[in-house]
Amino acid sequence: MEWDGSAPDMVRSHLAGFPVVCADDDVAEIVEGLLDRVAAVAGVDRSRGVRRAGPGEWVLSGGDGTVVRVSAGRPAVPRRFPAATLLLGVVIEPGPAMTAGRRERLAGALEEVAFTRRELARLAEELPLLSGLPEVLPEKVFEDTALMVMGHFMSDLVVQVETALALGARAETLTVIDKGYAYRLRHRVTAHLRRLGVTVFPAGQIVAAAESHAHRSKAHGCGRTIAVDDGGYVLPALLDERPDLVESYDGLVEQTMSGIYRLEKYGDRIPVPILSVAQSRLKGTIESYWIAEAAVANLLRLMPGEKWEGRPALVIGYGQIGSEIARLLQQRRMRVACHDRDLLRLVSAHENGHHTGRDLSRLLGEHRPWLIIGGTGRTSMGRPEFDALRRDCVLASVTSRTIEFDVDALAAAAIGIEDLGVRGRRFSLPRGIAVDLLADGYPVNFHHAESIPNRQSDLVMAGLLMGAAALAEPRHPFRPGHNVALSDQVLESSGLLAEFYRLYGPDSDHGSP
Repeated sequence: MEWDGSAPDMVRSHLAGFPVVCADDDVAEIVEGLLDRVAAVAGVDRSRGVRRAGPGEWVLSGGDGTVVRVSAGRPAVPRRFPAATLLLGVVIEPGPAMTAGRRERLAGALEEVAFTRRELARLAEELPLLSGLPEVLPEKVFEDTALMVMGHFMSDLVVQVETALALGARAETLTVIDKGYAYRLRHRVTAHLRRLGVTVFPAGQIVAAAESHAHRSKAHGCGRTIAVDDGGYVLPALLDERPDLVESYDGLVEQTMSGIYRLEKYGDRIPVPILSVAQSRLKGTIESYWIAEAAVANLLRLMPGEKWEGRPALVIGYGQIGSEIARLLQQRRMRVACHDRDLLRLVSAHENGHHTGRDLSRLLGEHRPWLIIGGTGRTSMGRPEFDALRRDCVLASVTSRTIEFDVDALAAAAIGIEDLGVRGRRFSLPRGIAVDLLADGYPVNFHHAESIPNRQSDLVMAGLLMGAAALAEPRHPFRPGHNVALSDQVLESSGLLAEFYRLYGPDSDHGSP
C-alpha cells in the first residue's frame, strides 16, 4: 500500500502486546477495566459507543471521528512469553481533534492494570525478605501509625505497600508519592495502589500530599506519621513550608545520600529522628555494585551500536556507586578518569589506576571524556564545567532527581536543543560541541527500566520497612537528628542479613533444580 500523504500526527498508533500474567477467570475483569478506561479517555459511552468486532476484539467510536480498536488474547506463540500471559492491545485511528496528550492517555489506559494474583505471588517469591516481614515483626506494628512513602513506582514498591498493610497499616492513612521517573511499570503500580485504596500524589505536590495525609490521618484517629523517603523530598518541604505539620511525625527513614545531603542545611535543627538506611553498612556493602551494574546495562541499552573500548570516560563522585561504575567501565576497556571533592576518595581512585584531578574543569579539558557519569548526590556540573568541554559527549546521572547536572545552565548555554526520544535530549553548544543528556538528567538506572532485579532490591526494601517499624515502637531509643550508629545496630540485628545469607550464602540451594 502506498503512503497516502497523511500528516505524521494523524497516522494511526498501534499499541499492542502489553503482557499481563493471569488466570482464565481474571480475563473478563481485566478486559472490562480496559474498555472502561479507554472509553473514558476517548469520550465514548460504553453502552452505545462500544461494539464487539470478534473474539477478543472491540471497537470504540468517538464523536470526533476517532476510532479505537481494543484486543485481548493469549499469545499466538506461547513459548515466547511467561505461562498464562494475556496480551492487551490498542489501535488508535485518530480523528481531527486527536492530540498527542490524548494519545498518551490512551496508551496509559492500556497499561493501567493492577497486578494479578499470579503476578503478586511471583513478586512475593522474588522479595522473600520483604514479603516475610509479617513473620518477623510484631503483629500490627503499624496499627497506630500513618505511613508516608516516597517511592520508585516499580514492582517492589507494590510488595512493600502490601507488606505494610499486612503489618497493620491502613490504606486510608497510607500516602505514596511518585518520584515521577519513566519507570517501565509505573502505570501498573499506580493502578494497583489505587485499587488498594492508597492515596497517590506526584513528587511536585509534597506539601499538598502532607496536608491531605494529615487530614486523613486525623479523620481515622491516627495522629502519628512515619515518612519513608527516597531523596530528601518530604522533611525539607515540610520544614520550609509547613513546619506545623512536622509535629505529628515520629521519624523519617531515608534511603539515599542525596536525601541526607538535602538535610545538611538544617544542621542540628532537625526535629525528628532519622533512621539512615542511606548511610548504613547494610546498604553500602550490598547494593552499590547492583546499582552500578544496572546503570551500565541501561547505558548499553540506550546507546546500542556504540563502541566503548578505548574511549575516554569520566566518573564524577568516587563513592560506593561511583567506584563500582569506574571499575565496570574499566573492565569494558574504557580509559577511565575520576573526580571527587573528598581527597581520600580521590587518592583511592588514583591508587586503583584511574586518571584523577582535583580541578574538575581542568580534568574535563585534559581527559576530553566521551562519557561522563555523575554520582555525587549534588550538582557536579554547571556552566563552568560545560564551558570546559572539548568534544561531543554523553552525560548520565545515577543521582536522585535531576540535580547532578545543572540542566537550566546547560540549556542557557545551548544554541539548539533536540529531542532524542527515549534517549533524552541533545544540547548543541558553541564551538560545535553536542552534549547528549541521557534520560533528561534523571538517574539512568531507572529510565524505562526496573533498575536492579527484585531479588537484589529485596534487602534494602525490607530494611526501609524494618526501619519504619523500629521508629513506630513507642519507646524507641532514637533521638531527633541523625542516628547513624543506631541505624546500623537496628538493621544489622534485625535478622535480615542472616536470612539473606541463608538464602544466598555458601550453603544455599537457591537456583538449584
